[in-house]
Amino acid sequence: MNRFRIPKKRWLLAAAAVVMLLWYAVYPTQQILAFENPDNGELLSYLPVVNSDHFQIKYTHSIHLSDVYEEYMIQDERLFPKRLIYEDTAVGMPANAEAGQTFTMEDGKYILSDLQGSTDKLYLTIGAVKANHQIIFKDTAYSLQDNIGPGETIAIVSRHVNHWTLWKGEKLHE
Repeated sequence: MNRFRIPKKRWLLAAAAVVMLLWYAVYPTQQILAFENPDNGELLSYLPVVNSDHFQIKYTHSIHLSDVYEEYMIQDERLFPKRLIYEDTAVGMPANAEAGQTFTMEDGKYILSDLQGSTDKLYLTIGAVKANHQIIFKDTAYSLQDNIGPGETIAIVSRHVNHWTLWKGEKLHE
């Protein structure tokens, strides 16, 4: 009858392993750049990130038909604008710097840097025709039209999630 009894030491080890597995699955340890449905917070896609990572939103300006790059830094689940790079100062684009900002020109592109402030969430409607919205992260461009869909409105946010959420979510594809 004793041969079916589990020794106390093994039972404790098994229980500890189960607790550790559950903790790993449900405790929010992984920071991500999340692309969410702004209405219900549903995770549509994500990129794994860490504090101080930079990413860019690249799109084609609807009037100038030239590329615009918005660069952000991720810090403590907030998004800090760092630079704006563009080719034309006409409609909708700054022609100079505000207090504390730097306005320069390099290789035919205007660069507005030292941007101020931060936000916890960016809202973006993915262009359906000319915009060609992309996320550039670690020298790789990810098409938002291909990964999420043209015409979709998304919220871009940095947050910590658990591994269960990552297993269910859809990582951006090149």
